[in-house]
Amino acid sequence: MPDRAINRHVQRIFSCVSGNRDKDDPAVEIPIVTSWERSLQHYGIDPSEPNPVRVLTEGELKGYTQPIERFLRIAKVAVHHLHRQVSGLGYSTLLCDANGVTVDWRGDERYIRQWKDTGLFLGAVWDEQREGTCGVGTAMIEQVALTVHKGEHFRAKNANLTCSCAPIVSPSGKTMGLIDVSAFHSPDSKESQHLALQLVIQSARMIESAYFLSQFEDQWVLRLSFERELAEVSSECLIAIGGDGKILAADRVACRSLAGETGGGGLAGRLIGEVFDIDFEKLLDIFSRSSMVLPIRTQKMGLRMFGSLRCPQAISVKPVAAVEAPAPRKRKVPAPGEALTLDYLAGEDHKLLESVERIKRVMNKPIPILLNGETGTGKEMFAQAIHNASRRADRPFVAVNCAAIPESLIESELFGYKEGAFTGARSKGMRGKILQSDGGTLFLDEIGDMPASLQPRLLRVLAEREVTPLGGETPIPVDLHVICATHRNILDMVASGDFREDLYYRLNGVSFELPSLRERSDIERLIDDVLTIEAGSGNEQAVIDDEAMRVLADFSWPGNIRQLRNALRYALAVCDKGIITCADLPVDVTGATDPAARAKPAIPRPAPAALPDRSCEVDDEDDDNDGILAELNAMEQAERQVILDALHKHKWQVSRAVRDVGISRATMYRKMEKYAIVPPNKR
Repeated sequence: MPDRAINRHVQRIFSCVSGNRDKDDPAVEIPIVTSWERSLQHYGIDPSEPNPVRVLTEGELKGYTQPIERFLRIAKVAVHHLHRQVSGLGYSTLLCDANGVTVDWRGDERYIRQWKDTGLFLGAVWDEQREGTCGVGTAMIEQVALTVHKGEHFRAKNANLTCSCAPIVSPSGKTMGLIDVSAFHSPDSKESQHLALQLVIQSARMIESAYFLSQFEDQWVLRLSFERELAEVSSECLIAIGGDGKILAADRVACRSLAGETGGGGLAGRLIGEVFDIDFEKLLDIFSRSSMVLPIRTQKMGLRMFGSLRCPQAISVKPVAAVEAPAPRKRKVPAPGEALTLDYLAGEDHKLLESVERIKRVMNKPIPILLNGETGTGKEMFAQAIHNASRRADRPFVAVNCAAIPESLIESELFGYKEGAFTGARSKGMRGKILQSDGGTLFLDEIGDMPASLQPRLLRVLAEREVTPLGGETPIPVDLHVICATHRNILDMVASGDFREDLYYRLNGVSFELPSLRERSDIERLIDDVLTIEAGSGNEQAVIDDEAMRVLADFSWPGNIRQLRNALRYALAVCDKGIITCADLPVDVTGATDPAARAKPAIPRPAPAALPDRSCEVDDEDDDNDGILAELNAMEQAERQVILDALHKHKWQVSRAVRDVGISRATMYRKMEKYAIVPPNKR
């Protein structure tokens, strides 16, 4: 910034803070002026100083990320989702902790030097005490979502930036972090950032809800919405309830919306029946018999809301004497050809687990199900699993891909035809897919590609539960449950006239969104499971080294599970000694173009054949570390042995061992360093 512009910027700040603002100068919002006052009078910052934003070293950054691993694991999905929405407009996306330290960052790699120079980068510290008025620091102090646009920044060196930021608040009311989108080029008008701010607020709310559901996964959670139509897919308020019917916690939207019911005393500790016109026992009874959204009212204000109840993943029981650590949940990987269950397909992804619980409630009711998701997310597998888990499991499951059948044939495929219905017809006619699914499930894949001419006929079948084959005159009754799937936005097609609105609402009794592979929170477990299934299909058993697992877990997977399966099949075919490294992954996954660059794996391959059998093993490592072991107490020695047992069991594959132990990978490495546990290939 030229000296003259810097002087104008500094003069404007001093004028506003002193109350002598030029009448021609546009009004500055109160939170910005208040922050300018703090920056000048409390922090003593010179707005003209050109000092760069402080960026932590990799080692320093670990000290901030390790204590918030759970928060990061949940939040990074929302960060990725938000960045996909704004990256094309020139924004970078930052996730900061409660200290203003950037702990996750996404931005266009082509401008990485500019991002670093402006401080919009991983490890940058954006606290107001150091940088003065800025998006992250000021939102953290003011505890509100806001935009700091261009010259509203306190330091002149930041006056070209625009930053929209929102705090992320824990169920206890403390700030866990902040999410921000920033750009170094934007229109002069602050109104141009309105949409960016709304997206940031939405993302912060998404993280808060996901963290709340994760923190109270073993409790009942009442999900409330003010609109019946949105209650199935969107929760405005979340309330965690204990087994005794008392409220354990509520998110900040619930606390704000229901403040009139408590007189300012808070919701925690109150019986659910003190707040709403229904007690806990009745609430459980209603939701055990029906999955429909329940209208409820608050006791004092009479506020009408619509609720659904999420069951606990595990119901706690008070121990009689000793408390034992729960064993990690085991999941049996299906053998090749074995049917996949809903619970297996959901894995450990919280959103999918929640969807599966809802699916179980509706699958035996006459409610059509619509599965939405990108290509390759496993929509047909989910449909088959729904059928297998329902009371119709012993009846036919008939799948029809509406996009794969030529338009001239789809009518006869669906509805069938009588003898002589048209030239070339079979002599005895043909029962169509609808009649073949009588008593069972009809799965209509890619329903968005259903020809417009056939949509009225399908609507009639669904409405009247009878079908008339081509060339026939007498309708035939049919009993079927319909599941549809699509990767297209059907509502957009309805708006454009390409899909009948009445058919859409007939098919969309309840809808479920299947997340893409890059959005799943259990990506590493899913990779291991797919590998086990593929290895069991005739290939030799194999493991994935840590660097290769990191590459696989960080890849965007545009082809989703279908692409992952193909990548692992390739890796199994080319890997040596049953260990998959980065060199064994397809080029489209690693991004490498030079074969020589991929010839040497990033992590040395451990040799499983050289590992002795654990049952007769004498650990030389213990002999080398007698001094360290002597300093450990009984609890630490027991913890060390648990970690060692898990590592030996999984042949030193950390990504697998952490799941047995129940800790994160970062914690595992920290424990290994603490207890002097060294992998065989690094001794």
